[in-house]
Amino acid sequence: MNASRTILVVDDEQDILELLDSLLRRKGYRVLTANNGNEALELLERESVDLLLADLKMPGLNGFRLVSELQRRLPGLPIVVMSGYGQQMEPMLAELGVRHYIVKPIDFDALFGLFKEILQKPSSV
Repeated sequence: MNASRTILVVDDEQDILELLDSLLRRKGYRVLTANNGNEALELLERESVDLLLADLKMPGLNGFRLVSELQRRLPGLPIVVMSGYGQQMEPMLAELGVRHYIVKPIDFDALFGLFKEILQKPSSV
């Protein structure tokens, strides 16, 4: 059951946030959204999440800096990064400890399969 699982989606594109929010809720997840990295960090101070889905390119605290900060604050939090940059970002993400990456435009079936796989593993947060 997904209802007890909370996903935080971070993207500066409002249409992407709204689409993912709607689709994930239909899949039974509890969804929180943030428009940038700073907003995400503020949310994480008062909310517990099971998985973070974050865009890389955002104004202010971008996805790279957000991931880096979260690795320090919440080292066990599963993180999925999404970006239109393509596969060339994988080495940089691997250095940050990010193992899960989705390329925009998003293949939602692949994304939901990835979430299911990640969330079935025992939590280390």
